[in-house]
Amino acid sequence: MQPVKAPTSPLGVPLPTCPESIRTPWAYPASRRGGRALLACALLLTARPACAARSVPEPLTDWLAGIGDAAQALAGGQADASAAAARRAFSARPRGAAGARAQAALGLALADAGQPADAAEALEVALAPAIAPARPHLAFVRGQALLASGEPHAAARLLEQAGADPRLAVARRARFLAGEALVEAGLAAEAVATLDAALRAWPADPAAPAARLALGRAARAAGDEARAVETWRALWLEADLPQARSAGELLAAWRAAGGPVPLASADDHLARAERLVATARPDDALQELAAAREADPEVPAGRVEVLRAAALVGLGRHAEAARVAAPFADDPDPRVQRSARLALARAAARAGRVDEASRRYREVAASEAPIAGLPEWRQRDLGDEAAYLAAWLHYDAGDYRRAATELDAFARAYRRTSRRVDEALWFAAWSRYRLGRTADAARALARLSRGPFADAAAYWQGRLAKDPRRRARLLRAAAAGADPWYALLARARLEASGVASPPPPPPAAPPRPLPDAAPAAAAGQLAVAAELMGLGLEDEGLDELRQLARGGAVRAAAPLVAQLAAHAGDAELPFRMARDFLGQSARTLRWSHPEPYPELLPARARAFGVDPALVLAVMRRESSFRRAVRSGAGAEGLLQLRPVTAERLAALLGVPGGVGDRLDRPEVNVALGAHYLGLLGARFADPAVVLAAYNAGPGPASEWARSRAGMPLDAWVECIPYRETRQYVKVVLSDWDVYRRLSGGAPAPVDPERPVAAPAPGVGF
Repeated sequence: MQPVKAPTSPLGVPLPTCPESIRTPWAYPASRRGGRALLACALLLTARPACAARSVPEPLTDWLAGIGDAAQALAGGQADASAAAARRAFSARPRGAAGARAQAALGLALADAGQPADAAEALEVALAPAIAPARPHLAFVRGQALLASGEPHAAARLLEQAGADPRLAVARRARFLAGEALVEAGLAAEAVATLDAALRAWPADPAAPAARLALGRAARAAGDEARAVETWRALWLEADLPQARSAGELLAAWRAAGGPVPLASADDHLARAERLVATARPDDALQELAAAREADPEVPAGRVEVLRAAALVGLGRHAEAARVAAPFADDPDPRVQRSARLALARAAARAGRVDEASRRYREVAASEAPIAGLPEWRQRDLGDEAAYLAAWLHYDAGDYRRAATELDAFARAYRRTSRRVDEALWFAAWSRYRLGRTADAARALARLSRGPFADAAAYWQGRLAKDPRRRARLLRAAAAGADPWYALLARARLEASGVASPPPPPPAAPPRPLPDAAPAAAAGQLAVAAELMGLGLEDEGLDELRQLARGGAVRAAAPLVAQLAAHAGDAELPFRMARDFLGQSARTLRWSHPEPYPELLPARARAFGVDPALVLAVMRRESSFRRAVRSGAGAEGLLQLRPVTAERLAALLGVPGGVGDRLDRPEVNVALGAHYLGLLGARFADPAVVLAAYNAGPGPASEWARSRAGMPLDAWVECIPYRETRQYVKVVLSDWDVYRRLSGGAPAPVDPERPVAAPAPGVGF
């Protein structure tokens, strides 16, 4: 096939041309950015005076054009063009509400252009009349401008006004910034009270860590040195936060100046190390453990070494972790003991010592002591997971006879308490299939005919059935089922055998019509969001919609939230609203499978020989279209790349280092993620193996492809040892098919009978 012409890389170098190693490029639909302009115009027209209904005099036409151009330019990051358009609008209609609206547009553009004094002046005019509902946001922007212009007293008062309505997202930012303005104004006691109240109200807000830094400064300025030290110390202990470093530097500088700041204790360093292990920063955790030893050479060895073992497991150094943990497997401290046994279980499993690993996992399951460096959500699930793994590891090792016995025993013992019982029964049935005992496997599958594995059981019973009519009946049931993966496989098998298969079900009508009017509880916040978007403040408008989405009123307002966010070019909110609140229809299917970054994603994908629909399916699973999301394993951004992986990919493109710090930028993340998928596609012939490698790494995927080369695709996917990866492959391939069908293209080329090929040489990271 002809290579796709490479566009210029957003990373600063030409993207390479490469053959379409996975499939034919997908025809991406035209951009719908015009919808955003229509939204802005509709909002603006609602502000027309009544006389405009009779005639449209030229000044009004000029005003409308200027305001619309200013909003679009501001949304597009063109501050100077936005300011020029706003001035044209003000010249056309300088008085009254129209003039105030033009001054609001001008002030926003000047603030975006880095001219705070001029912005503050324009926004003062804009705030003179009672402009609603965007007034709190305009007050916030003016407060920011005043603070940047060296007027913290005036800024603080205005920001307090902007934060008056706690239902609005802007209230949080305004109250936090008001506290910082009070610090700058020298009103330390008032700043402490303001920041205290804001932190109690919104302790988990993204602005809270910076506010805690400001609170420490305010407390110190107010003479409460003990509180300042404790505030900064508590922030420093939260070692995974970017502001923790700043807090540590402030404490160190104060200590060096003779301040009442004690040296960090061994317990402090251990607390930081535990948090760093729990947030997937093992290298930093090892440094903290060394600092703990330096602070107190007599610190109990078990507390240090089990954290060291956990950090080494996080770095993939399992054998070393086992050597560190072994002396503490029978420690009298239950927490140390259980932590050591978990490290030993993981190391033994990685080394293939199944009996030892199974024994250690049973020991972990028998204890309820906390595990050092394990996130809280994992702590709650660990006992059940460990008991399941003690049985499942025999399946992973290929001892299917023992696996069937152990998994059946697990299902009996934990039938009332474990969420993994159906999964255990599934692998017990699959073990019988791998032993060639197809009749026993079919009987075991029949036990799963109800529940989460019903569609899987129907598909595989049909796959194993010898009677053609029974086979067709079971495959039709799977094709009409709720699980899209087995529906996709069943349709492919029926079509290959010449049997008519039910088409993918058309989107059903929602249970009731989607509302055209906002429910009363949400109307105010929806009006704020719409007004902000009409001003060109799309990010702020989306923040208000996200704030609404956190509350109980969102269920009734979900269609309007999704529609407004979609018009603003957002993918995440429509996706969440459709997934969590809305029945399936033609419109909600589009919302649940959005197509963000049309000006970026298709070109980047095709440049690396990857179907854009596949990139969208990966993005949907990896991040749910959230640009700044970070996983517990340290992966970041839309396509969830780890910084170290991003740096290696950039090096292959000849791009200077530092891209690992910019993975929240779509142009960086999408380009590198598509590059990685292209490299994996060049090594692995089947998209299923590509996706397994993307999720679990090329090393394990290569071993699975090599050891099971020639196995039919459907069976190969079921044999993926990692539960998360197995589900990941099924979901992404199913979504890939949905995206292709939505575009009017051919179904995804997923052939359940196609043998999986052995891997070629290629990318190994």
